[in-house]
Amino acid sequence: MPKFRSFFLSKSQFTRGLQCHKSLWLLKNRPELRAEPDASLQARFDAGTDVGILAQQLFPDGMTLEYNSGISHNINTTQELIASGIGTIYEATFRHDSVLAMVDILHKGPGGWRLYEVKSSTETKDIFINDTAIQYYVVAGSGIKVSRVFLVHLNNQYTRVGELDLQELFTIDDVTDSTLSRQRDIPQLLAAMRQSLEGDEPDIDIGPYCTEPYDCDFIPYCWQHIPKCSIFDIANLRKNRKFALYYRNILHMKEIPPDFSLSDNMQIQVEAEVTGKEFINISNIKEFLSNIKEPLGFLDFETFMEPVPSFDYQKPYQQIPFQYSLHILASDKLSQHEFLGQPDEDPRRAFITKLLIDTRPCRTIIVYNQAFEIVRLQEIARDFPEFATDIDLLIARITDLMVPFRNRDYYVRAMCGSHSIKSVLPALVPDLSYNNLAIADGETAMLSYARLAKISSQEEIDKVRQDLLEYCRLDTLAMVKIWEKLVSLIKPREQLLLF
Repeated sequence: MPKFRSFFLSKSQFTRGLQCHKSLWLLKNRPELRAEPDASLQARFDAGTDVGILAQQLFPDGMTLEYNSGISHNINTTQELIASGIGTIYEATFRHDSVLAMVDILHKGPGGWRLYEVKSSTETKDIFINDTAIQYYVVAGSGIKVSRVFLVHLNNQYTRVGELDLQELFTIDDVTDSTLSRQRDIPQLLAAMRQSLEGDEPDIDIGPYCTEPYDCDFIPYCWQHIPKCSIFDIANLRKNRKFALYYRNILHMKEIPPDFSLSDNMQIQVEAEVTGKEFINISNIKEFLSNIKEPLGFLDFETFMEPVPSFDYQKPYQQIPFQYSLHILASDKLSQHEFLGQPDEDPRRAFITKLLIDTRPCRTIIVYNQAFEIVRLQEIARDFPEFATDIDLLIARITDLMVPFRNRDYYVRAMCGSHSIKSVLPALVPDLSYNNLAIADGETAMLSYARLAKISSQEEIDKVRQDLLEYCRLDTLAMVKIWEKLVSLIKPREQLLLF
């Protein structure tokens, strides 16, 4: 039996229990096994907090209850504020049936109190109704008359021009009916969770619920028996089919029975994993390369996005390019151009102005996953129409280096089902690595760029900027090396340019 048990539940613990009783049990009894949120996840948590604080301005002049004042203090203060006749409380705190609820915004309206749950998403999702349902259960159970329940989220159709318009930035959806429809089941759900908490660690195997609706932070513990490059890594195989194999005690690709249907590309991956065979379709690679004309440009963007737009002509969560690297191969010479914006300024105009100049010599512009770069360019053309014609001409020259790897025209076991550049590069060019870089992925680059605005030390600013430049520079150099590897397959070695 666990040494310590707490049957008090918060809103987040209730929704965790809905996803998996074992996850709830581990949180209560073995929290040390929980994976700490990485910088990216923590940044999303922080952004959600900021959105919640901003949404309070929709109902100004309310009273805020600070979490660090203590739960019992805030419960008592909430009741005192309600009794005093106050109209709005932020983080109003209630406890009923040993469940704690902190309401983002509690506002007095016609016929009773209105409960507002704030989300930093851009739509009302069904899973959010679990949040409002348990909050209603606790608040109403505390003797408060709740007349309506609303979910507040960001409006992704809002474009900032001038000062923020909070009425346009936020959308408020009435979710009263769907919230009430779940009240009948809550006592039974709570009873099942508490019964689970009373015993030893639940004997619950891994399943789709490990990542639905949220990635569980106990995955490293529960999935530790899954080998590297297992059946769960088969690209594009539906999750239910992966678990169908798993529940037949099949973990390794070599154990997949012959009658289990797989697409051609899946079969290539499985055969490469089992036998080590390399799959290289010279004919298709040759056809792909035949459309690439020098001078060549190898281009990569870095972007940031934020829930609340900082600049004019920006939408919530719009990806804003702030950096690029461009390697150009012309007349047997390789040169490099780059741009890195200032974090307190809208980088798009300076970004596109320099990019159009730098790419002017290139007949072919090679990117990796062209959908990303093309959409970002189209968004700039939409928001800054004076560049639209030149941007269209640039887009017409783009070729996607990912194509032969996505199509499995070049596949080796080391790629483990992925055609991302982070998987392709070490498989083809093992001597070139991101391992020694301070910034080694796009998420870290985005967070580092955002951090620049908060750094006061010029020396530290210079260091972060240099790290950003080195990372983006390696991305385009990686494309050069991957292109070189493909060319080596169809050209005699003496004709190959080495850089």
